[in-house]
Amino acid sequence: MLLYIARQPIFDQYRDILAYELLYRDSNIDFAHITNSDVATQTVLSGSTLVASFEQLVDQKRAFINFTKNLIMNDTPFLFSKDHISIEILEDIIPDEAFIEKLRELKEKGYTLALDDFTPRYTYPEVISLMDIIKVDFMLTTPDEQLSIVQKYKRPGLKFLAEKIENMAEFERAKRYGYHFFQGYYFSKPSILRFKDVASLSCNHLEIMDELQAPTPTYEKLTSIIEKDVSLAYKLFKYVNSPFFGGLHPISSIHEALVRLGFENIKSWIYLLILRSMSLGQTDELVAIALQRAKMLELMAEPLNLSARRGELFLVGLFSMMDILMNNSMEKILNELPLPAETKEAILYRENVLGKPLQIALHYEKGNWEEVEKLCQELHVSLEIVSTIYLKAVKWSEAVTNCMDCPV
Repeated sequence: MLLYIARQPIFDQYRDILAYELLYRDSNIDFAHITNSDVATQTVLSGSTLVASFEQLVDQKRAFINFTKNLIMNDTPFLFSKDHISIEILEDIIPDEAFIEKLRELKEKGYTLALDDFTPRYTYPEVISLMDIIKVDFMLTTPDEQLSIVQKYKRPGLKFLAEKIENMAEFERAKRYGYHFFQGYYFSKPSILRFKDVASLSCNHLEIMDELQAPTPTYEKLTSIIEKDVSLAYKLFKYVNSPFFGGLHPISSIHEALVRLGFENIKSWIYLLILRSMSLGQTDELVAIALQRAKMLELMAEPLNLSARRGELFLVGLFSMMDILMNNSMEKILNELPLPAETKEAILYRENVLGKPLQIALHYEKGNWEEVEKLCQELHVSLEIVSTIYLKAVKWSEAVTNCMDCPV
């Protein structure tokens, strides 16, 4: 069974990631619309594939997973550790006594239950009483309803999650109303309160970036830049000796460290430094998403017959979130960066040969499977290949960011 899967982060009030909601679909079955019990049984049999894919994505954090009534009745949740998942109960399920009993069994065995897309019109108190988390869709409810839900159902142990948070005002209102967890596109959108200019980036960062884009970059030129910057030299040695590259190695010079890394890894390193210096204290999740997009687009180069443009695709993905990280307009940022015109156009408009793959990455992140399929057909690449590439990009992004634990 082929599985297409994406993740969306869930934050606490401090914007730290506590969990991911996993959006998934089988290549033959739309998991959100399983109605036939035989199909559900097939899904249960494929559980090992589901578990393996989920564990690759959540990186030791909890996963929120939607389960249909049939999947719950067929004991699919028991394929997962109770410590690793929260079971999302779909709001359109009409519960009968057998279903309620199954929820009680899950609860007794320590599983976390979350009621999805809750509104005041939900009429099954016996289900509500078993929940650990109530998810409230802020696009489907009014501010008065969002407050009244907390006031009416608040009890010890019950948490409230505000989903589809679109702006700072909604985030602040949800915190004020007593919500504990938060999810939505606001967390990958820029705030209007603070701005950062490209000029505030290290000149050495930009000089290295310029050299890496030269037709024939040299280790000698890179060495001459880094040896003038104690901080960069320290971070280079820390990076090359990280577990990502196999642990400690005696290195006698900056030149040797650069050669050991190679140009591709030097690019990853310097771009990560640039992203973090641009991020204005934003959550590392945003930096990780930018790196993930960069690697995803780079890996898509070969199946798209764009192998000669791997580096350009990497940059398109990497800098696709600069406006968010820097809280500034994309046009202004790109005007001040040494990027080719076609790369800038791809980031801004997402329409040329470098921009279409970015569209795929953006829709995949949101689980917009129909749009992903349309673009895959247009670009003559299979969704199976894109799904595999996404998982590889997530793992690579996490490996890179995890080994860069020092502040920039």
